[in-house]
Amino acid sequence: MPNPLELLTNAQTTKFRALKRTRVRKQAGLFLLEGVRLCEDAFKSDLTIQACITAKGFDKLDIPENVQRLEATPTQIDQISDSKSPQGIICIAEIPPTQGVLDPNQIPLLLVLDRLSDPGNMGTIFRSALWFGVQDVLLGPECVDPFSPKVVRSSMGAISTLNIHFSPDLAGSAEEWQAAGGEVAALHMEGTPLDTYKPTSGLYLIIGSEAHGVAPGLLDISTELSIEKFGSGESLNAAMATGIALYELSRK
Repeated sequence: MPNPLELLTNAQTTKFRALKRTRVRKQAGLFLLEGVRLCEDAFKSDLTIQACITAKGFDKLDIPENVQRLEATPTQIDQISDSKSPQGIICIAEIPPTQGVLDPNQIPLLLVLDRLSDPGNMGTIFRSALWFGVQDVLLGPECVDPFSPKVVRSSMGAISTLNIHFSPDLAGSAEEWQAAGGEVAALHMEGTPLDTYKPTSGLYLIIGSEAHGVAPGLLDISTELSIEKFGSGESLNAAMATGIALYELSRK
């Protein structure tokens, strides 16, 4: 039986439009997913979808019967959307609670992001993590919000599947990881070549900020890992470096 359609009200438009702001997302515990691909992945995931907003006549995707469906005008879609070319479907999802304890005996590789500020880089890193079988990502206090529209969009659905964790103190979390028997390493311009490094226990792998790299305090307690350079150039993009690192480590 198709979902009964309700017309999106102006009050709801204002409420959902505000979810483009970090403070509002955190207070409401909600975030936006836009487009056919992202919404389809969300429907298949464990995310709780509170509502699905569609343009009049939208028929590119079957909406689950348990999801409230709201029909919106083109103007309302444009107001809520963060995309230049909205596809006529936007989902309102609950920000999932943090899953489980960070245990190196249960998590083979924990991807740790230190002060990562670019939404596109973060979303791309999420995609790479999913591709290489990494399920858990830990974010430090100065990272961009992982549920911002730009991160969600660039993650291409990975945000619906990954376990996102948060730490107010990455060094403290790293020391707890080590105390539980895990290893701590950080990508750096100099250090042990990645292709020669093989972790013997759960790995806490730190990726630093685009501008400053890994914080000195974290480097002090980490094994520094480097990507061999065969040509010229100052540095690698954070997302590209992460993809290379995950590829090398997944082979071992």
